[in-house]
Order: sequence, then structure tokens, then C-alpha cells
Amino acid sequence: MQIIPLSVAEAEDFLKKHDRHYVEPAEKVAAIGVGTPKGKTIEVTTFASASREYRAGMYEEGGPSELHGAAILGRNEAGEGCLAHIYVDGVSQGYSLLYGACWRALKALGYRTAVL
Repeated sequence: MQIIPLSVAEAEDFLKKHDRHYVEPAEKVAAIGVGTPKGKTIEVTTFASASREYRAGMYEEGGPSELHGAAILGRNEAGEGCLAHIYVDGVSQGYSLLYGACWRALKALGYRTAVL
């Protein structure tokens, strides 16, 4: 198991498919997943802006062989970073991996507080 970068669209597809309580967040900042990697390592990570998505960082070529969970990060009315939605299919340590990655991502984006 490892943290893998996802586009917001990939995370939404996963959440819509697996979580019946999923409601699309108003303002999306980024998305993170947890899964079993395959392929060779290349440089890629996803950052979304209002008009496009950017990728940079470590990623497994060919994507995850099996995606086990996803989280979408957003921004609330107070301007704080927040966890808009998270879901893991029951794999061991999936939620812990995602919560830690979400906080690190929000800190890297400059948020001082987060609602997780």
C-alpha cells in the first residue's frame, strides 16, 4: 500500500462508484489516493487550479493496479483547507495513510489550519 496522486476527476469517479453518500464538494483543491502500485516509477503528482490540472512528483507508470481509497481536499467558507470527502474500501491502514497525506498536502499548499 502506498499513497498515489490522483486527479480530482479520478477521485470523484472512485468515490461515486464506491460511496453511496458521496456529494460533490463545492471547491476542490486536490485529490489523493491509496492503492497498490504497478509499473515503473516516473515523476508525476496532481495539482488542480480553476482552469486546469498539473502533475509533478513520484508516480507508478500505468497507474495503480488497484485503487483502495481516495480523498478530495477542498476549501471551506473560512478559507481553511478541509477534507471534502474520504473513503477507503477497508484495507488495513488505508484511512491513516490518507489522513496523513491530506494534512501534508494542505501544509505544502500553505494552509496553517485544516478541518480533517
